Formats: sequence, structure tokens, C-alpha cells
Amino acid sequence: MSVGSRIRALAAAWARHDHTLADTFLQDSSKFGLVEILKALTLLDSGRKVRECEKKMKRLELQPGKTKKKAMGKVKSNKDNLSAIKPPLGSMSGALARHVRRWVSRLTAEQLEFYALFFPPEPWKRLADLCHFNPKKDFKLPWFLPYCFGSVAPAGSMVRNCGHLTKENVNELVMTFDIPYAHIKPHKDSLTEETKARIALYTTDLDTLLWNYEDLACPATDKVIHDLLTSRSKVNLPYGKLMERLLTLKMMRQGSHRYQGTSNDQEEDAPEKASFFDLLIPLAEKRLHEISVPLEPPVVVIGDASSSMGVAIRTSTIIASLLTALTSAKLVFFNGSNFEPDVLPETIPQVLDVATTVRASGCTAPAASLQPFYDRKEVVKTFIIVTDEEENTNSQGGYRFAPLFKKYSEEVYPAKMVFVSFLRGQHAEGQMVNALKLQGFDPLQFKLDSPRPDLTKLDNLLGLLSMGSKSFDEQVTEMEELLTQKGLEAINIQDEDKK
Repeated sequence: MSVGSRIRALAAAWARHDHTLADTFLQDSSKFGLVEILKALTLLDSGRKVRECEKKMKRLELQPGKTKKKAMGKVKSNKDNLSAIKPPLGSMSGALARHVRRWVSRLTAEQLEFYALFFPPEPWKRLADLCHFNPKKDFKLPWFLPYCFGSVAPAGSMVRNCGHLTKENVNELVMTFDIPYAHIKPHKDSLTEETKARIALYTTDLDTLLWNYEDLACPATDKVIHDLLTSRSKVNLPYGKLMERLLTLKMMRQGSHRYQGTSNDQEEDAPEKASFFDLLIPLAEKRLHEISVPLEPPVVVIGDASSSMGVAIRTSTIIASLLTALTSAKLVFFNGSNFEPDVLPETIPQVLDVATTVRASGCTAPAASLQPFYDRKEVVKTFIIVTDEEENTNSQGGYRFAPLFKKYSEEVYPAKMVFVSFLRGQHAEGQMVNALKLQGFDPLQFKLDSPRPDLTKLDNLLGLLSMGSKSFDEQVTEMEELLTQKGLEAINIQDEDKK
């Protein structure tokens, strides 16, 4: 769900006084936090703000002498903007402010310190203006709200000490205070091995250590992660991020398999990098088998291995390989011609092997991978193509992709076409998708940023693929019936049963 949708959903729940639904939303702090709460309240408060603007405009009109056009124009512009977002129902009220104050009172001291360290104070000032907080009664840290309004954090607090964190003193401060790694990260190049070891010891969150492993890599960090995994600490990373971590760890191990200069300079005595790597494989395998992408077979995944893919080649091949494993698909790649990987990936190690062995090279002829299916008149229900869409060469049969796909659809089977497009920006238009639209097709498209491909979005892609299936429609209908009959409590019970 997008941020805008979350904001509107929360505002709608409050507007219809459905506090059970609103409280359910707020229990998920990763989706509903300060930003969503403030913007939802701003929507509900827009009616009052519109009335304020109308009063200002009347006062300006009644002023003796010539009305200042600039002042009137500014107020009118504000009124129009507020009117555009004003919901048809609901308003900011004292009762709603009490609900928000209860949410604030549940924030821990550690969470408030995090807000003080990493977030600007303006949102809290605006929220305080709407809800009229009591800094001593509503917050676990009495100094937090005054700090947002400009007061100095108390001596000895982490916020006070970290406010002067530099590359020169970062190691000294880390050895004294348990500073969150997000605040240390800008100075990661200055960290000593001793400091990295201490950060790993006090960072109890396994996800943080895995996410930032390259910055903290050392034998002590490896031991901490190994111990956390063997003690069955949970890895809660999104599946796409977990796969990105595995790919990064595998490449680190291949590039320099052992630490140098740890106990001595002889390689045989140096410990292996990421010694916990094999412990993550079963976790990823388990998650892989829990994912369902209900596409009607047969499915073919086409990967772009041309030189134009550049830095995106690793991400694209791991996406192509994972989709192959999830959908029991056939996997092919193209550059100037069509080729198949040495192994059809069915397991996580095989997925990683394909992702690290396929190289970007040659020109871009995507029709080369489609042509064999057309020539054999082989029925494929869904084609998934992972590409940057920079088609510059015909297939050996002389075809470009869009005209050949049209012939395939008319002469073989009207297959579904899905694009995972690596483009320069989310608003960029891909060459191949545009060409297909000109031929009368409407392919499903999922966009990734080619200069900075982000595997954490893999979960969104899997959701998008599921939405196009019949089983997804059935699940939506089932969920609607469950909500109608039993309300949100039934969903919470289901979630607990899955844990």
C-alpha cells in the first residue's frame, strides 16, 4: 500500500469514528508512524483551516484603502489548496487528539531518542499544535517536546552526545555510548575493528547487522551474527532484501574469501568472511517455499544479459532466477542471441549461482529469446521479461520484439506479457513497452531504477504478479466476507496463528 493510501485509510477510519480500525493500523509502526498520523490529521483539520482562510479574506476586504493583492492572493491560494484536500466527512476534534496522545504515550524512550536524532523537529511541532501535548505527561522523555521547540537535550543523553559526532571522535564515543548504527553510518570509513566489534555486540537487532554487514564486517561481527542465528533469532528482512544480502555475501566471499591481517598475515590462519552465510540459506529456502505466485503454466522468464544492463545485471538475473524457481518456469537469456543457463534454478544456491555467473555482454536483441517459441509454435501462457528495454538489434529471423510478439499472439497463443523494466526513473517510458502498446497490447509493467536497482521491491513485484491471477480475486472475496462477518479481530487472530 502506498504512503498516500495509508494516509487516506487512517483519515477515513478516524472520520467515521472507527477507532478499532485506526488502532489496528497504528499497531503496525512500520507502516503507520509520525508521517502518516500527521498527514491524516492535516486532512481532517483542513476544514477548519479553510474557514480560517475565509475569515482572513473577509478581514482583508474590509480593510480601509486598497486591498493588498499579494496578501489576498496568498490567502486565496492557501484556501484553494486546503479545499482540494478537504474530506467530505470528519474533522479534527478533542476526542481524536486524545487518541493521538495515547499513541504518543506508547512510544518508548528509545523511539523518542531515535526521532530526536534522525527526524526534523517540525513535524512534532505541527502535531503538538494540533493535539496540545503535555510534555511531561504524554512523553516517556519529558525533555523531548521542549527539545523539538529548540531547547537543549540534557547533559549525558545520547542526543546531546551524538550531536557532536565526527569522524575524529566516533570511535571514542562508540566505546562509551550504545549509539544506534544509523547515526554512526556517515562515519563508517573511520571505524576501527574494535569499534565494529562493540557495535555488533550492543546491536541486538539481527536485521540491522545483516543490512549493514559490509560496513561492520570483521571476525567479531561474524561471531555475533552466527550466535544470533544459532540461537534462532528471527530475520525479518523483506524477502527481496534477504536475497540481496545473500548475493552480496556470496560475492564478498568469492572476491576475498578470508580476512587478512586478523590474527596474522598468513591466509591459512585468517578466518572466513561471512562465516554465517550457510545459516541464512535454509531461512531463504523456507521463505521461498512460502511464497505463492499463482501464474497459469507454462511460464517463460526472459532475462536481459546485454551489455546495456550494466550495474543492473546482478539484480535482474536474481529476479529472473527467483521468478523461475517460484513459477516453475523455463529460463532463457538474450544479448545478441538466445541462450539458456547451465542450471535451471530451483533452489536458493542455484539462484545465487545463476546470478553470479551470467555476465552482461553484447548487443540487445530480445526477440532472439521469443523467436524459438514462435518457431516451435510452443504455447506459453505468460512471458515475464526482465530488461532495460533498450532494444537495438533484430533477431536472426529479422524481427523486433513487438512485431514478433504480435505474430506469436495471433498464430500461437494470446499470452500474457509482464515487464520488469530497469529504467532511469519511475516516470521514464520504456521503448519495448511503448512498441507493444502501439501494436494494441497492454503489458503489465513493474519499474526499477536502473542506476540503483533495489531488490527490496521484489515483494511488491510478487504482489503485482499475484494480483493478476484468479486466485487473488478469490482471496479478496474471502477477505471481504471475513471482515463483514467477524471484523478486524478475525484478521489479527489469523496473523497470530501464522507466527
